[in-house]
Amino acid sequence: GAAAELVPEDQFGFGGSSRLLNPGIGIKGVRVSVLGWLHYDLGIELNDKVLAFLRDSVDALPRTGYGVFENGIAEGGFAPTVSYAGRVAGDSSTGLYLGGALHYYLGVAYLRSSISAGFRTGASIFTGPNPVTPLDSGLTSYSKPGNALGHGVGGDVGVAWISGPIELGVGVNDIGATLTWSDTRQDSVFYRDSSFSKPFKNHVSTTTKLPVSYVANVTYTVGKTTLGADVLNTGRGSTVHVGGEQLLGLIAVRGGVARDQRKRIEFGFGGGVRLGPLGLDVGFWTHTNSLSNERGVTMATSFSIY
Repeated sequence: GAAAELVPEDQFGFGGSSRLLNPGIGIKGVRVSVLGWLHYDLGIELNDKVLAFLRDSVDALPRTGYGVFENGIAEGGFAPTVSYAGRVAGDSSTGLYLGGALHYYLGVAYLRSSISAGFRTGASIFTGPNPVTPLDSGLTSYSKPGNALGHGVGGDVGVAWISGPIELGVGVNDIGATLTWSDTRQDSVFYRDSSFSKPFKNHVSTTTKLPVSYVANVTYTVGKTTLGADVLNTGRGSTVHVGGEQLLGLIAVRGGVARDQRKRIEFGFGGGVRLGPLGLDVGFWTHTNSLSNERGVTMATSFSIY
């Protein structure tokens, strides 16, 4: 029925890269700062037997393995950064701007896993004294806080063109960002009467790579109205955002729509107020789980000092 259409044939999951706080100082376009960074990615894929059973209504078979494959990574840390952004041609009304940043990534902790989990049916389907036998095997690698820091170098580049009310920009982040973790522990995971893990290797060197992200955006401002759109790809498909802002005295009203990585339409709205050097904003946006058409709503607030 319709439920079978929800079963994903390809790998599904979620992931992304985030830039957290970025305190620093700047002089004439040159800025020295320390930014926090976070990267996470989780992918799950059903094996052929599970797909046939759930999606194609194929009968379960005896002495057959049914399971899923999981690959995931989470890592985070901070990065001392030197950056520059400034106008290289034109004037304040029409000009070309270039920017770039060099990061020295320091990883505080990371975890990576590759696991196959499921069960094997017995001689009779889901009946008898031993209807199924759990299956679990894989490898996890991790470097916990307090171990030697991960090290790597990467950079960002961007270009923007401004002509009157129109602004166009293109940027690429985390170019060449590969980290080496010199103090990694690897554990094997398996099932034998119950789930177990045991050390496989310790104090080994491993590497991780941050996904390169691409962004392109355009804005158009006329009077107190600003319209904008952007396309962002962080390694798991592209997201598209289109929205606008209308100033009403001290209050800003905002709204927009987006197409997420799973090509589903989402909505956002919110507003803000600015009183002198202080600003308060609130926003709401919808999101959809991977295997459901039901939307959830998230709220975010921010307080700014200009």
